[in-house]
Amino acid sequence: MPGLNLLDLLGLLGCAAYVAAHYLVQVLRWPPAARTPVLLNLVGPALMLISLAGAFNLASFLSQCFWLVLTLVGCWRRRR
Repeated sequence: MPGLNLLDLLGLLGCAAYVAAHYLVQVLRWPPAARTPVLLNLVGPALMLISLAGAFNLASFLSQCFWLVLTLVGCWRRRR
């Protein structure tokens, strides 16, 4: 099995960001609009989108784009 390249590593870090955000909200009961879960929900899809440059997948690309846009919309609405 070949070693991980940079894009694979970024994808794994993006996945870890999703899991960490979910853990904070679901297990530790942080508010979903708290700064850390929101930041993790921005970093996660951004890193996953970068990782798709190595092995593009349309379904993954679309889900990451929607996740990123929905998080940005939530940030924008919260600041208004």
